[in-house]
Parts: sequence; structure tokens; C-alpha cells
Amino acid sequence: MIKGDQIVPYSALYIDMQYRHLFNTLWAYLKPVDQNKYIQEIEEIWLGGLKNQKILITLCVRASTDLVLQALNWPPGSEVIITGINIPDMIQVLRLNGIIPVPVEVNADTLGCTLDQFKQFYTHKTKGIMISYVFGAKFDASEIIDWAKSKGLFIMEDEAESFVAPNAKLNPNVDFSTFSFGSIKTCSAFGGSISVIRNNEALYRKMKALQESYPKWSQKNYFKRTLKNLIPMILLNSQKINRSSRWIFINLFPNWDYKEFVVNSIRGFQKNSSDVLQTYRFRVPDPMLVMLALRMKTFDVDQFNMATQRQIVGQSILKKGGLIVPGHAVEERKFWLYPVVVPNPETTYKILNARGIDAYMGVTQLDIVESPIGSSYQYPNKTLSYFKNILYLPIHQNADLKSIQTICKEVLEVVDMLKNRNPKL
Repeated sequence: MIKGDQIVPYSALYIDMQYRHLFNTLWAYLKPVDQNKYIQEIEEIWLGGLKNQKILITLCVRASTDLVLQALNWPPGSEVIITGINIPDMIQVLRLNGIIPVPVEVNADTLGCTLDQFKQFYTHKTKGIMISYVFGAKFDASEIIDWAKSKGLFIMEDEAESFVAPNAKLNPNVDFSTFSFGSIKTCSAFGGSISVIRNNEALYRKMKALQESYPKWSQKNYFKRTLKNLIPMILLNSQKINRSSRWIFINLFPNWDYKEFVVNSIRGFQKNSSDVLQTYRFRVPDPMLVMLALRMKTFDVDQFNMATQRQIVGQSILKKGGLIVPGHAVEERKFWLYPVVVPNPETTYKILNARGIDAYMGVTQLDIVESPIGSSYQYPNKTLSYFKNILYLPIHQNADLKSIQTICKEVLEVVDMLKNRNPKL
């Protein structure tokens, strides 16, 4: 039986939301909301008066991607070269819009790709590129973006996992950037996406017109999602409750997979089985829009950066011990989740949890993007070789430095122990 003081009181998941945010938006359920007012507030924070950029607020990143693909209306069979790690739902959105996603291998050190890799898959069918920055690691893609611009390709950035500030500097050559504020994302609003469309008023107007033809997602659905997120928020965010509840689960209910319960509680959407894209074809409900505006106004950049410095200390410890932290080579590294590559993730996971460290394996839907069938495409085997060995550590914005150091030292100790048992690892 594990003792309470052996449990490090953090989990790999963290809900970046405060109770005051929930209380301060309750009124939006009770009286009419002037949506234009809150959209304008978000625009002022994000764009600062820039005339060549527009923002569109949608239900999620999948919804905004679906909108831009509808507006572009490329011929079926058109290809988009994409970085080879994403969630399956995003790939499904591309395919259901008649697009063939062509994945590029993702380097473990930078979680990025090179220009030569993109050039390798460029053909007469290529209409655009999509660069996804995963785990908060925003690699330098400027060379790829400049090349794509020179070829007249449409350039998309999937920044669902790389938000760092509402007024962060973005590459002006990118046509479309989209950010997520889902349940476990940085600056969570329990849903919603903000997309930036650049230098293309006609495209923005097409997307906006399409979106305005959608019904609103119901306030009831958003309220139900908020309630579903409250239980994980209570269990995960409070150190005292985290420690005591995990003691109960580990010692009294060892066969109950409480992690699966938590993950299922925060999953985004119940898909429409007859038409998947209709799942996302809704406008944002009033309370979600009010929450997004509040989160943008109150996001604490300094606090976020201080938390990042603590997380980098952990990265240094793991690197020094010989482990790969995907994305470690990126300058100005930020974090969303905390992945580390270990030789034997399942056994490492079990031992760490037995020692009171709440590591996860299936915390995210991220996966490798499988290549299309055909001899001209290449399966992303190099990406798979490290991705399948990723373990997620309980290190996030709320974790204190001492606990981060303890977690990383325990990980190295367990990995070394397993290597001594089996030198082939």
C-alpha cells in the first residue's frame, strides 16, 4: 500500500481554468449577449488594428479547418503536404473534403520537418501545406513557408497545441493559422477556436458567410461540457484533492481505471455518425464566446513563461540522463503536455504509478498520420519509431520546481533499473 506522502500531487493532465472564470461567465446563460461586442474585443487583443488580417471564431480547430477547405473548394484528389503527427479527426476533416493528406516525417528533436522533406512530396496535385506544431514545440518553419509561398501554395498552420499569448507574433506569409482552446489546452475556454486569415478578404468573407449559415451550438451542450469538465478539474488541479483521491483509487480501487474516466470526461464532441462534418458545422454559443473573450483578456503571459522555465529544468534533467524529450531542440521551447521517450513505456508507466507518479500513456488523441496507399508515398516509420515509446509525465504549468525535479529523477532511476534488468533495452 502506497503512503500519501509518496504521491506527487500532480497528474499529466491539467485543466487550465480557474473557478473565477466559470463564475464570471454564468450570466451569459441568463440574458442575451451582443456577440459582435465580444468578437471585437478578441479582435482588438489579437490583431491590434492590423488591416490585412481577420479573425474567425469557431467551435473548434476542426470546424475552422473544415470552413477554410469548403471556401477554397479545391478539386477532389488535391494534395496537402502535412507534418506527420496530428489527431485522426483533423485528417478525417481533410479527407472528407476530398483532400489527400501527404505526411512528412517529424524529427524527434525539433518535432519539425525540413524543406527538403516537403519538396520531396511536391507534385502538380499539391494545393497547400499544413504545418502542425505539437506538444507546444514551435519549430522554425520559415524556410518551408517561404518556399510554399514562392510556389503559390496555400499555407496553413495548425497551432492547436502551441498557443503562447493572444498577441504573439505570427509569420505574415501564412495564409491561415488556427488555435484551440479546448478542455485540456493552454488558456482553456472548454472549447472554441480562434483563426487568423491573412491577406485574403475574399476568403474570409466566404468562410464567414458559410459559418453564418450554420445553427448555433446549443448553450445546453456547452453547459453540459462545463459540468463534465468540473470533476476532472477538481480532481486534477487541487494538490490536496489530487493526492488524497489518487491514494483512494490506488489503494482501495486498484482495478478501476480512473485515468480513462478522466480522459473520457474531457473528450470534445459526440460525432454525428451519419455525417461527421455536421458535428462541427455550428456557430459558437454565447457563453463560449464570452468565456473566450475573458480568457484572452486575463491570460497571464508572465506566469506562463515562469512555468515554462520550471518545465525546461525538467527537460534538462531528462536530457542529461540520456532520454529524449521530443521538441527539446526548439528555441524558446514551450510545453503542452510533457512527453518523454522511454525504452519500455508500459513497464515504466506501471512502476512510476506504483511510486506515486501519475504518468499517462493515452492522454491525447495525437497519432502519426498514415500515408496514402500507393508506391509514390512513404509511411512515416521514423516518426512511429519514437512516437510509440512516448510516456506523458505529470509536469505542467501548475507543477512546482521541487516536484518536477523529483519526477524526472524518478523517471531516470526507473529507466536505468529496467536497462540493468534487460541490457537490450
